[in-house]
Formats: sequence, C-alpha cells, structure tokens
Amino acid sequence: MRTGKLLRSLSILLTAATPVTLAAQTGAAAPAPAPAAAAAVPAGAAPSATANPGYRLGADDEVKISIFGQPDLSTTSRIKADGSLTLALIGPVSAQGKTTSELGQAIASAYASGGYLNNPSVSVEVSQYVSRFVTVLGNVPQAGNYPLDRNYTVASMLAKAGGSTTAGANAVILTPADGSGPVRISLADMGAGAGRALQPGDILFVPPAEKVYVYGQVQQPGAFAYAPGQTFRQALALAGGPTLAGSTRRIKVKREGQEVEANLDDPVKPEDVLIIREKLF
Repeated sequence: MRTGKLLRSLSILLTAATPVTLAAQTGAAAPAPAPAAAAAVPAGAAPSATANPGYRLGADDEVKISIFGQPDLSTTSRIKADGSLTLALIGPVSAQGKTTSELGQAIASAYASGGYLNNPSVSVEVSQYVSRFVTVLGNVPQAGNYPLDRNYTVASMLAKAGGSTTAGANAVILTPADGSGPVRISLADMGAGAGRALQPGDILFVPPAEKVYVYGQVQQPGAFAYAPGQTFRQALALAGGPTLAGSTRRIKVKREGQEVEANLDDPVKPEDVLIIREKLF
C-alpha cells in the first residue's frame, strides 16, 4: 500500500515538472507580451518640437565643401551675389537661404543625379559669416559683428558679447535694420524688449552707465552709478551720508535743469542731482 501511494505521488510530480524540464532543455522561453501598438504618424507630419533652422546662407558667405573620398572635388567657395555656387562638374548650385545641411544635400543630389558620384557624402561648413549678422557696440567686453547662426534675442546676443561692463548702463539701444528707429531697452525687464528677436543688420549699443549726483553737506560728494528702483536715500548712502551740518529734511533735487519736489524715499531718475542743504540752527 505504501509503495503504491509513493509511486502515484511520484508520477504526479513528474507530470507537473515535465513542461518546465523540457523548456529548460530546449531553451524555449515564455512568449514575451505583445508590444503596444505604435501611434500612427501621417506621412510628412512635422514633429511637435520645432527644430532650430540654423544659419541661413546668403551672398558673400564663404563655405567649405568637403566630399568624402573626393579631395579633388572638395573646395572653399564664396556665395555669389545671386546666391549661387559654381562647383566642378555640376556647375551652379543655389545656396541662398539654405542651411549648411540643406546645401550639402543639394550638392550630393546634383552629383548623384548627374551620374558623377554614387551616394556621395557631402559636408558644408561656414568659414566666413558675412550676410546675416548683428553688430554689438559700446560698453561690452567683446564688441563686433555676430552671425545669426540661431535665433537670438536682445538679451542672449548681449550675453554672447560678454554683457554690459561695469562702465555700461543696465540698458541697451537697439537700432533695427528695418529703419523703424532706435529703441531703448532696459535689461532689468526681461519680459519686454530684452526678449525681442533680432534680425540681420540690427545694431545693439550699450551706452555708458547712467549717473546720479549727490552734492552739498555729504561725506563724499560726487557721481554714482544709477540703478533701477534706487531711492534718494540710497543715493545719499553711496555718498557716505550727510555731514553733521547736513539736514535730510532739507534736500533739493534738480532734474533736467529744473528743481522738483522730492523726499528721500522717492525714486531717483537717471542724471538727477541731489543736494543736501545745511541745517538751520
């Protein structure tokens, strides 16, 4: 009896273990779950994120063209006034308004369609930026012409030039290329003009730092850098405060050649002159 029960138990165990043992021996694995169906993307649909278009080539830009395995066809050339390049075998190729990637594709296509090269690999680099640039002048560490090789705002272009120096104002004068007239932009207000997009030919000028002047019965009379939001009390502190003979109740403010009423907690305007008068004993 015991032998019969033992044989039946062993038979049940062997039957249950057989599929696992066979799977291990044959290397079979459990089927992987089916992947989720990918979302259908219509042909030609643009990606949701807008790619940076890059620098758009124009007349007088100089480009270096390299064709892999074809050193005799690789060259450095300047784009003509009509926006074209003339290359060996294929002749003129339009470069106006193209990025370097687009121009490389156009050159490769021309060599392939003409039967000169089979699936050529072409790279294009800008060796001299001439057609699309912004000029940055004034009180910046690195004044000069800067290519618009990407989308720049007033603030980002000024940062590229090193920002305003200690002698420069916290503002910039933008002279647009469209002739609309100069615009003074405060760099403290990033939500306004500092975020304005630049266009080819625009000029940025950082003027000298604006001043506020403190004279009269003060410890250190003179000119001090103006800061947006500054008060007369803060300007007085820059001058070391009043002397023993000076009175903070007796102040005089000159603005644009005229005397105006003000107290120490009023905001200062650029080029204001604060005069601390002597106490009346």
